[in-house]
Amino acid sequence: MALIEVRNKLRLEYDDSSCPSLLTDEQLNRAITRAVTAINLNLERSYAVVGEDFQPNLDADDEEVLLTQAMITVCAMLQSKTARNFSFSSGDKKIDKTKQPEYWAKLGQSYEAKYKEMVSERNPSYGTETELLIPVIYGNS
Repeated sequence: MALIEVRNKLRLEYDDSSCPSLLTDEQLNRAITRAVTAINLNLERSYAVVGEDFQPNLDADDEEVLLTQAMITVCAMLQSKTARNFSFSSGDKKIDKTKQPEYWAKLGQSYEAKYKEMVSERNPSYGTETELLIPVIYGNS
């Protein structure tokens, strides 16, 4: 599967086609790369982005998990990007863009919950804490 295909699907997930893209291809590639790292760890896979392709090819289920994880990063990026938005009023007109970071944060949390659910279904050991036991040996001194 080509990176551009996944990037286009990701853009369709969050973008409004009536305005210029909110994030660049490089930013989306970063979100996808972070998602690959996460699913490799959480689903015990071995995907890599090599050039403009995924190696090995993404299967359909893993692609959905990857897109969901990438959306978490996209939401964080857009939350950061909109953090400097403003509120302005003049007479009877008002523009308030200060709520956008909160919107992106909530959307990111919903994607995170969905991601955890998807991964838990595919990997039952996901999210379980294992304690590291360190033996203590007492000696005569």
